Amino acid sequence: MILSRSYLLREAERRNISEYGTKKDQIIYENAEMHTRYDSVQKRKIYDVFLSHSSLDKKLVLTLVNLFNEAGYSVYVDWIEDTQLDRNNVNKNTAQVLRNRMNGSKGLSYVATGNAVNSKWCPWELGYFDGKKNGRCCILPIMESQIFQGQEYLGLYPYMQYAQVSGEDRNEFWIYNQGTDEYVILRSWLDGSEPYRH
Repeated sequence: MILSRSYLLREAERRNISEYGTKKDQIIYENAEMHTRYDSVQKRKIYDVFLSHSSLDKKLVLTLVNLFNEAGYSVYVDWIEDTQLDRNNVNKNTAQVLRNRMNGSKGLSYVATGNAVNSKWCPWELGYFDGKKNGRCCILPIMESQIFQGQEYLGLYPYMQYAQVSGEDRNEFWIYNQGTDEYVILRSWLDGSEPYRH
């Protein structure tokens, strides 16, 4: 299923997730435990997914981080990992920190919300990562209504869905090619597999 704002807010409520408090701290701790991998040559942490998102969507992003962690993925979120970054004072250092984190991530997921469309950073992150990581970029649309409408350039990328694994009692993230019935599990896609017809 394509995730919706209402689904994520219900999950946040069910899981007792807010932008503040102990549950937020627990999610941050669990996410830190997920990315214990370290590239000793580059001297940096390795992440499965770099979440490109609007800072106005913090509650949705915390819920997504929780869902990714439950599925076994480590996630980079700037305001979780690099708390020293000041969004009110963006400079060359900010851009370099983000480049380093993107270079240390297997894939990028652009969290497409109404707020992200107005972000100056999200398109930059998507373009930078696409140029560096051989197209391991996808769109994670968060529907605000029945129809997802984004920027036209977002149609160039595969999109992500969240659904139950057939025959199992767990959910997983899937990558779909737009306009086809080709898809692959996120983990395989991050390792280089392409979506295929099932």
